[in-house]
Amino acid sequence: MRDGFETDDFDGRGGEREDGVFAQERTFAALAPAPGRGFAASWWGKAWLKALEDTALDLRQLKEGRRVAREGRVGAVSVRPGRITAVVGDRDGSTYRSDVLLQELDEQEWDRFLGMAVERAGHIAALLDREMPPHLVEDAAAAGVDLLPGIGDLEPECSCEAWDHCPHTAALCYQVARLLDQDPFVLLLMRGRGERRLLDELQERIVVPSGAPEDATAPDERAQGPEAAGVPAAQAFAAGGILPALP
Repeated sequence: MRDGFETDDFDGRGGEREDGVFAQERTFAALAPAPGRGFAASWWGKAWLKALEDTALDLRQLKEGRRVAREGRVGAVSVRPGRITAVVGDRDGSTYRSDVLLQELDEQEWDRFLGMAVERAGHIAALLDREMPPHLVEDAAAAGVDLLPGIGDLEPECSCEAWDHCPHTAALCYQVARLLDQDPFVLLLMRGRGERRLLDELQERIVVPSGAPEDATAPDERAQGPEAAGVPAAQAFAAGGILPALP
């Protein structure tokens, strides 16, 4: 289990449950207060914060939300396609359900994203090794797909009945940066694809090079020796072989 998230009856990576249905939700446990100046540690966390702060229309609410998140008053965060949800507390002890909506990518956008990833060996290898390289943002944008939010893309809903972003929804937005520190695939889930489904779709697009010789080695022979444990996806992709099915 990765730090900070819990699973219910679904695959925590947004994968496929035993009933064959792709799970589309992850729940991250509440995080401890984050004192200090910096808020995000990873490239993806910092990129999310930059997009959030560069496109904010109300800097006052954003600043207050950062303080709320820093004080550890954001509860467990549920991440689903197009929506993140958490209960956020005030200093007086009152709590509010807060949601932030982010537009999912449509099927054409996902098709362009997957096509772009397959065309770039570095991207496909990294993704299949469950890593997200930073250049993915620029290359996706060049393909007409925006991964990070732009102006007005983060739509707030809060039980405090604020008409726009309030400290509670702003705090939730800041908390997402810390979730991306743990696992940047959270961003793709917000945009509509869980990790397992995404990796399955990438594997389906990998084509065996024409004229590639078939492996005539017997199964029993292939299972023996030091190579039986497998190789990293990056090495397998560079070699042009067929990647094994996901566990």
